Amino acid sequence: ALLRLASLAYYPITFTFTTLKSPLIKDFDDLLKLCDDPEKNPFLPFYLERIPPLMEACKPELVGISITTASQMVGGLTLSRMLRRLYPTIHLTLGGRHMLRLGQSLRELPGYFEAFCNSIVMGSGELALEALISGLKEGRSLESVPNLLRVDAGKVMESDREENIPITEVPAPDFSDLPLEQYLSPTPIVPLRLSEGCYWGKCTFCSRYDTRRFATITPKTAVDQMEDVQRKFAVSAFAINDDCLTPVYLEAVAKEILARGLHVGISLWCKPVAQFTADRLQLLARAGVRLVRWGVETGHPRILKLMNKGTDLEETREVLLASSRAGIWNHATMILGFPTETLEEARETIAFLDRNQDRIHSSILFQFSLLSHSYIVRNPGDFDIVNIDEPLTPFSYEHPFECRSGMNREGFDDFWRWAARHRVDTIYGHPLWYYLRNREYLLLYAARYGRKHTAQWKVCVKGHIVFKAGDRLEIMVKRPEEIPAQLLDMISGLIEAGGEVGLSWIRENLRDAFLIGFALEEGRVVGTLTHKRPKEKYLKYLRKKTDLDLTGYLERGYTYLRPEYRGRGIADRILKALMQGSPGRSIYITIRMDNKDAIALGLRNGMKLAARFINERTGHEIGLFTSTSHTA
Repeated sequence: ALLRLASLAYYPITFTFTTLKSPLIKDFDDLLKLCDDPEKNPFLPFYLERIPPLMEACKPELVGISITTASQMVGGLTLSRMLRRLYPTIHLTLGGRHMLRLGQSLRELPGYFEAFCNSIVMGSGELALEALISGLKEGRSLESVPNLLRVDAGKVMESDREENIPITEVPAPDFSDLPLEQYLSPTPIVPLRLSEGCYWGKCTFCSRYDTRRFATITPKTAVDQMEDVQRKFAVSAFAINDDCLTPVYLEAVAKEILARGLHVGISLWCKPVAQFTADRLQLLARAGVRLVRWGVETGHPRILKLMNKGTDLEETREVLLASSRAGIWNHATMILGFPTETLEEARETIAFLDRNQDRIHSSILFQFSLLSHSYIVRNPGDFDIVNIDEPLTPFSYEHPFECRSGMNREGFDDFWRWAARHRVDTIYGHPLWYYLRNREYLLLYAARYGRKHTAQWKVCVKGHIVFKAGDRLEIMVKRPEEIPAQLLDMISGLIEAGGEVGLSWIRENLRDAFLIGFALEEGRVVGTLTHKRPKEKYLKYLRKKTDLDLTGYLERGYTYLRPEYRGRGIADRILKALMQGSPGRSIYITIRMDNKDAIALGLRNGMKLAARFINERTGHEIGLFTSTSHTA
């Protein structure tokens, strides 16, 4: 909130801890104006004050600036532009992943070099920088420097050599020049890179589709680097940001960590495949994995097939459940607006998050972007795309496009606004992790406090006060006709999110219920229990299965509690209030015999097992419990 307030001084630029967005940049001239304007550019005054003394102290002949994301572009190019003007004899070279993605635009912009730099390293920089330093020192032509773009006689020239050091030969990272103790973090977090490329490399939306072979450093080398960095810089938290690492490889790394007795906290990017078994995930947790960002992407099988993720939704659910049980925080990345995606399919992705909140502890929504070099750009017809335009600016690699089917732009924009609100307001209830705005901070919380406690912290929107789930709870019991329609919809949505009952009759049964109990916190329904009037057809079915006549009984059901509220006695409180509102009434409830928590709740509150039977449709054994004595 404070950074958003501070960014008003530079309107229409907005910035946070990790992002900066500027609608002012539409072309090359706009970029130049912004980089030279101290009134609109928050970086330039800072650089003008801080950088010249540093330059005078070290008197460099070569300066390299890495720009890895679009959010770093304004800051990085402002610095480069300022240095270019103040120190024209210094050779300025740019690099980083964002520069690599803008390669085609840069090849067509010789003016870019005059304004910002002498050269640009496209790709790996180790050999390129070594050759560049040697060439500058000896006064040789730079045409032999690998991976380099430069300008000669007003034309952008590209090295005919591409050379990279295999990742297996790249040394451990050196953080000795960074004042890690000054970073806004209680303990340093540093990135590690264990691989190059992606072992899958087939996701149709990815700009790195099938572009590079996959290679990793050995598990021993990976842990050597962790141990070395921990010893030298007192680091215990590592963000391993590789695109995708195999379960077998991660198992080997985990065993090496445990064999050495290292104490670390680790975050990973992973693809939720069945090879992440429960045993493997338990092993990763013991080795220090505290946060995994899973590429789930969608909750609809047709869209998942179009994405070619190589994953299955049911397998994904099993992997996430096993990961959660191991104590790992699961963060899901989701994409909305994929070509041909309908409104119903997009809603299914949001429903997937809601139904699986017990195993998806946090998530982020991305709007689909059509990226240069992706499979979709190369094969638009496979995705019903009829027109692809060039990126709107030279500094973007996202293509506007038209699709014959799926949501239109206006319909998607409306859905996006609803989905963004629903995720925060309803599914997660303004969780603390959302306001951290930084996955590295989330790693620190998960590592220190654990998955369960971190999930329980909420934020009161009005005063931005942090509290624990359940501390501001209201227990209510009402007749259906006493409950406002909007609140009844929230109760129904919560029951549907539980996913344990048939969905077709929920709303009708709630409207016809005897009494509905529910828990509210900050206007959000977080738990519910209902005394229903059972349908005659169902009572006949139960009599046939159990020989019990339940005429006149109320049926207790639609029991659901949001995961972060479990274990605090809230279900007992709702149930006791419901029982007080139903004096003298006989109650029955049917529970799957493997649902130990629900059985324990009933037994604690006076229910007794009266009969057992098999549900032929599902094959599950069902227990019938009553509030009066029967012989089971």
